[in-house]
Amino acid sequence: MMSQGEMTWTSGLIPMIEPEIVSEIISRIADLALVVSSTGTVLGVLSNPNFKMHSGVSRWEGQSLRDHLTVESLPKFEDRFAEFLEGNGAMVRPIELNHSANGAQQEFPMRYSFHRIGTDGAILMLGQDLRPVAEMQQQLVAAQIALEKDYEAQREYETRLRVLMAATDRGTLFVTLSQGEIVDCNPAAMSMLDKQRGDLVGANLAEMLETPGDYTMIETLTRIASSQSGGEVRVRTVEGRAFILRPTVFRTTGEQMLLCQIMDEEGASVRSDVLDEQLTGLFERSTDGIIFVSKAGQILSANEAFLRLTDAVHAQAVKGRVLTDFLGRGSVDFNVIVENATRTGAMRLYATRLIGENGVEVPVEISTARLTGSKETVFAMVVRDASRAEMVRKSSQQITDVDMRSVIELIGSQTLKGIVAKTTDVIEKMCIETAVELTSNNRVAAAEMLGLSRQSLYVKLRKYDLLKKDPEEHS
Repeated sequence: MMSQGEMTWTSGLIPMIEPEIVSEIISRIADLALVVSSTGTVLGVLSNPNFKMHSGVSRWEGQSLRDHLTVESLPKFEDRFAEFLEGNGAMVRPIELNHSANGAQQEFPMRYSFHRIGTDGAILMLGQDLRPVAEMQQQLVAAQIALEKDYEAQREYETRLRVLMAATDRGTLFVTLSQGEIVDCNPAAMSMLDKQRGDLVGANLAEMLETPGDYTMIETLTRIASSQSGGEVRVRTVEGRAFILRPTVFRTTGEQMLLCQIMDEEGASVRSDVLDEQLTGLFERSTDGIIFVSKAGQILSANEAFLRLTDAVHAQAVKGRVLTDFLGRGSVDFNVIVENATRTGAMRLYATRLIGENGVEVPVEISTARLTGSKETVFAMVVRDASRAEMVRKSSQQITDVDMRSVIELIGSQTLKGIVAKTTDVIEKMCIETAVELTSNNRVAAAEMLGLSRQSLYVKLRKYDLLKKDPEEHS
């Protein structure tokens, strides 16, 4: 409270303060205070004693503030400064500016608020040093980047584990040592135990197996895994299936776990046996001929479909014979197939003719893969009867030759646009003709094959004069 007659704080008015005290107050409440003119010239500089850049900013007096701003801060300053001047001192939002490096002074960020002082147009800019905030933001960004890298590495390791577990033929279970609970399994283990993943994960391993001897199942597995030589134990499921279990103990995140590998009683993966059965069934029942041929061209084995193509009585009739005896172009066909399969590992399709025991020739397409798992190189070939496809190709080729000659005759008499339109019609006609031929003149099936509605197909059939036969439609 001041003496009577003078301005007091309680009356809502600020008392008169000495200029030196005002300067000290401003320097204390702000890290940096700039008095600038309406043109942006720095008239005075006040800085907090604790502000580390005060020695460099003291030389700004008499210079334009724009000379000490970075390129990206200049348009921001111009817009906010003009807004403050046009508002005749009205409050505007604070602005964050970056001051450029100059000599020994490094670039530093500041947050300024604008205040009108006096009647001569001078403006007071109170600045707050944002370097501590910027440093904290940089630390947070660095921590976030490090965290993302850790997450990425974790996801990469998890993906590798999933791929490895899915690719291995040996059943694998991860079991907690404390509770005996299954926490993860691979498809091979699911196939061997004949259970789904949801039935295995979370289940107790001891409850699924009969306990051997006087120990509990987990104690037995731990004792075997902890021995120096390791080992395995024969177990039997409650359903009566016998397996060999090979445990390995390890520690992760402070908890001990068991890695249990499951094999059948002969020490092989049951999944391998199942796959062998499936491949054998495919070989015997496939509608396409399948043969295995040595590098010298001898037939090692052939399925029933190949015997039908060659009119052979039984498998022994072709086993040991040279494949060139059945190929239309003999050694020429065989050399082309083998050379391509050897160079690239596989040959997708090779069109030739297969000569049967009675001299009947059948057009075929042969797909070949080179197998290198055994000591000697073996070629697996899938031989497909291409009689129907050959008939369609012939029909389509005749149409194509006629129409393409008509297109070629247009050169010189029509523009390129007209010739391209004609070519499009030729291709469209060829596709419709082929689809109708493949579907045995079934217009409904042909429309579905071409992705057209039935009405659109009929329009195009009329356009190309293809409505000569009565369709045998099947709903």
